[in-house]
Amino acid sequence: MNSHQSPTSAEQQRVVRIFVSSTFRDMHAEREELVKFIFPELRKLCRERYVDFVDIDLRWGINDEQKAEGKVLPICLSEIERCRPYFIGLLGERYGWVPDEIDDELINDQPWLKEHKEKSVTELEIIHGVLKNPEMKKLSFFYFRDSERSKQVEEEMNKKLGYSPEPEESQIKLKSLKDEIRKSGYPIIEDYPDAKKLGQSVLENLWKVIKERFPEEEIPSALERDRMEHEAFQGARTKVYIGREEYFSSLDTHIKSSGPPLVVLGESGSGKSTLIANWVARYRKDNPDDFIITHFIGSTPDSADYVSMLRRIMQEIKDKYEPESKEGIEEKSVSFMSPSRKEDEVPVEPEEVVKAFPVWLAKAAAKGRVILVLDALNQLEDRDRALELGWLPEYFFPRVRVVLSTLPGPSLKVLKKRNLQTLTVQPIDKEERQAFIPEYLKQYRKALNKDQIIRVASAEQASNPLYLRTLLEELRVFGIHEELDNRISNYLKANTVDALFELVLDRLEKDYERDRAGLVSDVMTLLWASRRGLSEAELLALLDVPSAIWSPLSLALQGHLISRSGLLNFFHDFLRKAVEDKYLRNAEEKRISHLRLADYFVAQELDDRKVDELPWQLKRAESWERLKNCIADLEIFLRLRTDVKQYELMGYWLAIGKWFDMVEVYTASIKEYEKSSDHTDNSLSYRLNETALFLSLNARYEDAEKLYRRVIGINDKLFGPE
Repeated sequence: MNSHQSPTSAEQQRVVRIFVSSTFRDMHAEREELVKFIFPELRKLCRERYVDFVDIDLRWGINDEQKAEGKVLPICLSEIERCRPYFIGLLGERYGWVPDEIDDELINDQPWLKEHKEKSVTELEIIHGVLKNPEMKKLSFFYFRDSERSKQVEEEMNKKLGYSPEPEESQIKLKSLKDEIRKSGYPIIEDYPDAKKLGQSVLENLWKVIKERFPEEEIPSALERDRMEHEAFQGARTKVYIGREEYFSSLDTHIKSSGPPLVVLGESGSGKSTLIANWVARYRKDNPDDFIITHFIGSTPDSADYVSMLRRIMQEIKDKYEPESKEGIEEKSVSFMSPSRKEDEVPVEPEEVVKAFPVWLAKAAAKGRVILVLDALNQLEDRDRALELGWLPEYFFPRVRVVLSTLPGPSLKVLKKRNLQTLTVQPIDKEERQAFIPEYLKQYRKALNKDQIIRVASAEQASNPLYLRTLLEELRVFGIHEELDNRISNYLKANTVDALFELVLDRLEKDYERDRAGLVSDVMTLLWASRRGLSEAELLALLDVPSAIWSPLSLALQGHLISRSGLLNFFHDFLRKAVEDKYLRNAEEKRISHLRLADYFVAQELDDRKVDELPWQLKRAESWERLKNCIADLEIFLRLRTDVKQYELMGYWLAIGKWFDMVEVYTASIKEYEKSSDHTDNSLSYRLNETALFLSLNARYEDAEKLYRRVIGINDKLFGPE
């Protein structure tokens, strides 16, 4: 057995998570200013650069019960870890709450706490988040409020019930803390007079470092965003791996050969995707010059569309050999393709895409070895008989090495007829399970006794790696050691992975719905209904809960969710199925979930995120009138009428075409635009031309010609007949 931890992939997550540390009672105005005015502005600015902005302030929503149970500090320290390297510290003239004691288990995990037992949570956050990490100096900021303003705040607090001044000892500690911060060399804004001035300073400082880290000229293209999502999916599967070295050897041998594609087989949850992800990570490291294209079907909704998949592969080839060059014309003249020739453009029509695909692979093979990895063919959307693999070439050039994976079904039947090579991932045997269990738990300083290890390892369903990992994750977070045997028995009643995930959801409800009923079901159904996942900011807005309520559940879900470019989604389809079985039992409940997201996105400002989600949600909800109104909006239409998105726009019209005529709809939209005060002849010409292009794409040639003639007339008027 090869069981090891691997680093995640090196893709840059375009996420800014900012931790706000402050005392609680005296910083209400500052937090209100940041949360209501400054952070929304930063979120908007970040979104324009395809960066997700998440602010974490755990002072809001923490209750006395959580304080008494010692839950506050572990959550704060964990969130600081996730937010690095961004941190904001706000200090006035209060030192803050000092915990009565610090749990021994937390001290074992964070030994540095032994020396700081009498310090406030605020100081512990600052020590852990910043002072112990000098590399954060350019990305963490401190703000000290003017002492006179702090006195006024204290006087206002004194008028309220429950007020108590801090002891003199706290003032000594606070002075010492401020002195330590001043000596540390971190940026400090001293003596800010009020919340508004603070807000402006935070906005200027954070936006400056965000712009430097995510420059405008490095905004990822649609292809790069797609690539990042697949890399995130792959990276999440390289953290802990149960497998055999012989599998890696078989894959390496296949790449060095010149035979037909290799098909990786195995039952659902057996680790096919994990094997492929780990092998690709190792192969890339050992063979950096080889061109590898990985496509994990099911990792995103669009990844399961065979036309989108083929177009993405062709765009990857074009990007590899015909990148957007800044080196001038000379480099272009000897490049892989000539963009002026139609055959060198990625086609859109499904038939043309399928016909061009082998030609593009052959062109790439002429430049060197190409390794194409397509994982989970069984998850393809079954349209145009895609599962029968008519789009997959019968023959590949020797330098095109292909690795496929699938479950039993139509795709496997086709592959068997082609007499391809196979590699079967076997269930892990009892001895492997017994060796893996203590090794897995050891990384969390947990252990089962010998009898418990044998009980878990002997369960037949534990031969599935995903089942075993999920069960061990549940056992390691269970805190009552004396009841562990009963807990093991309860989980082993689940005979399938999705049944086990339903028990996981039951446990999450018991643990995290004390302060907000229905929190788990709401989070899970929202993620289920989303197209690509939801950002934390979107989830918090939809749930209408403070960070302190969401954060404990968020941390508990880390092993079950994946972040792709700042969007959270399910790590496994088994969890998606468990959510569907438990919370979304009929079509109407599913429709309501999609409409909930549609209602959220319709209220957001127009940007690419809204255009990506809103029409998709309306289509899934079968809300045809609203979908028609959405894609009839000319501003949304123009964002969908791009080379990358127009195929999707065509799909929306295919869904509503029997009720609405696109020519009538867009004619009416143009008339409305002409009545508006915004329109000019130039902008009207542009909108007419884009609409005509789309009508031509849909074979509405006579209607397109009428619009083209209008464009010519307007341009004659604007620029003259020449």
